[in-house]
Amino acid sequence: MDLCLFPNRKGIDLFVLCFTSFLLLNFTVVHATQTEAPEIQDTSAVNRLNEQALAFWSSKPDSTIILASLALEISIRHQDIKGQMHSLRNLGIGYYEKGNYREAIQSYKRAIAFAEALDDEPYNAQIRSNLSMPYLALSAHDEALENLYTALEIAEKNNLTNTVAHANHNIGMVYHYQFKNDQAIAFYEKSRQLYEANGDTTRSTFILGNIAHLYLKKKDFQKAETLYLQSLALAEKYDNKKAIGNALQSLGAFFMEQGGTEIALSYFLRAKETLELTGEQTEYLRLLDNLAACYMKIGNTDAAYTYAIKNHELATRQQQFYYIQTSARQLCELYEKRGDYRTALDYFRKATSASDSLHSQQNKEELVRMEERYKYQKDQEQTAFLHHTQLRRQNQWLYSAIVLVCVLVVIAFLFASNIRQKRRTNRILKETNDFFEEQNTLLEASNHFKEQLISLVAHDVRHPIVSLQKVLSLFENKHLTSAEIQQLMSSSHRDVNNLIRLLDDLLLWVRLQLKYTQLQKTRFRIQDVLKPIMDLHQQKADDKNIHLVVEHMVNTEVYADREAIAIVIRNLIDNGIKFSNPGDVVRIHTTLTADNRCVIIQIADTGIGMSEETINNLFLTPSYARRYGTHNEEGSGLGIQICIHYLQLNNSELFVESSLGQGTKFWFEIDSILET
Repeated sequence: MDLCLFPNRKGIDLFVLCFTSFLLLNFTVVHATQTEAPEIQDTSAVNRLNEQALAFWSSKPDSTIILASLALEISIRHQDIKGQMHSLRNLGIGYYEKGNYREAIQSYKRAIAFAEALDDEPYNAQIRSNLSMPYLALSAHDEALENLYTALEIAEKNNLTNTVAHANHNIGMVYHYQFKNDQAIAFYEKSRQLYEANGDTTRSTFILGNIAHLYLKKKDFQKAETLYLQSLALAEKYDNKKAIGNALQSLGAFFMEQGGTEIALSYFLRAKETLELTGEQTEYLRLLDNLAACYMKIGNTDAAYTYAIKNHELATRQQQFYYIQTSARQLCELYEKRGDYRTALDYFRKATSASDSLHSQQNKEELVRMEERYKYQKDQEQTAFLHHTQLRRQNQWLYSAIVLVCVLVVIAFLFASNIRQKRRTNRILKETNDFFEEQNTLLEASNHFKEQLISLVAHDVRHPIVSLQKVLSLFENKHLTSAEIQQLMSSSHRDVNNLIRLLDDLLLWVRLQLKYTQLQKTRFRIQDVLKPIMDLHQQKADDKNIHLVVEHMVNTEVYADREAIAIVIRNLIDNGIKFSNPGDVVRIHTTLTADNRCVIIQIADTGIGMSEETINNLFLTPSYARRYGTHNEEGSGLGIQICIHYLQLNNSELFVESSLGQGTKFWFEIDSILET
């Protein structure tokens, strides 16, 4: 469903367009330098760049971004506040059309800050209405409505009819997404009436299509069909190719839902001809999705497969997660009908992964962080603006004081004093910035850990369970041969074993983070702890043809938490086996320090070893430390973290030496009990 009044469009022949525009703009700027004063020519160049940028917003958003960035650079260099405001607004439009919603929000909000500083209420209202769209795309409905109602209030106060119409339409879109159908229809109708009363009928085709979608949801099929046909007729009247393609698709979807698949297919094929002329990509993805679904209903699985695979490839290149999900589900169903259950399962996993990405909370979390960055940047820009204004006033005062020598002396003294004050202020500001940067670093590290832990649970825990569910479904429906059952059950058994190990590590990690661990230090001998661990890991070592060897065990008692030390040794031996090849050796060795106060426990292997970068990242958060074993054994990346924490609780630390292809050696020390 295309709900946007101004839908996205990817440009074609972008390089040729941008290069031609760049040469044209260079020519006009050079010409201006020959005929105008410096300040006028800079402003004129910025205005021309912004006009060109705005002309390409719907057809060539890449050109809009390039031209607006160039205008912003010139306006910043010459402290043109108004030029910066217009450039940032155009950047927001370009980023939105490209689907870069976070960059769009940041650009719009910077433009709003300048509009407020210049007390430009009409422009403030326009930008706020535009700002609601990327917020809506990120499902931040409250933020979208807050900006829209502010824009509506400003626009009505200043009698800005077009801005009032635009804000009403976007409010309707928010309610549309919230399934408040009657409220959405009311705002859409008001927007259409305002546009048409102002002599603008080109936007009515999209608004009529959106209203038709809502009547379709309300099961008023006759009203919905009438509105779809009105939308198509209006688009054809103004020869708006993009609007024609949109309306034809909507009619196709309408008739397909009513069971008229042949009529629906004819509308989809007409839309295909139109959209291929425009080069528009997002609407084209929707068309491929509709064609695949329509052919599946008709029973033409070959045609359905052709459009579904094309949709999946294009959506994957553009990272359009919604269409990756829908096309993968279609391909899963098609391969099931062909009896290729392995490929069907693969596409089912792709659909599930795309769904996870589409509905993750990362957008919301990134939005919060971006709001904080914006507040800081807004304060900096306002400070720069006030500083610029203050400096200009000082210069004017200085020029006026030149007439009188005595006043010049006083001004010079004040100016020197002001410089000293600025230096003191800059020093204080630098110290404050250093403090904030340090706090931001700590906050980002904390947020990064939380994101990695959430990602670990979302993917490594959920996906094996979903895969097992699919396998069981196939098994229950008796779609598998005996060989396929055996192979899939082996794969599922391995996934479940990995999941159990992950959950064990995760529970230990959470227990450590919540500080529920209480040490119970006792006296014990290392060999008493090591024997059950060796028995546990001997079979695993034998399976990989790895020699597990215990060398030189000291007979001295140690004083530590027995269970904690057992966990550390168990993890290190498990890692040694995991990253060793058949024929390699894992050695466990203990010795006393020179002063006999500590026992050194060393676990060394002759396996694949680690690079210097891997060693440096080893003590970081789980996502950085995760590696696969020599037989593709999976790990959570939490094992080393657990070892480090348990050793810290026992007043010890973990040491490592390794190089690629030369094996790895871990060791740590624990207190010994000196015999008297």
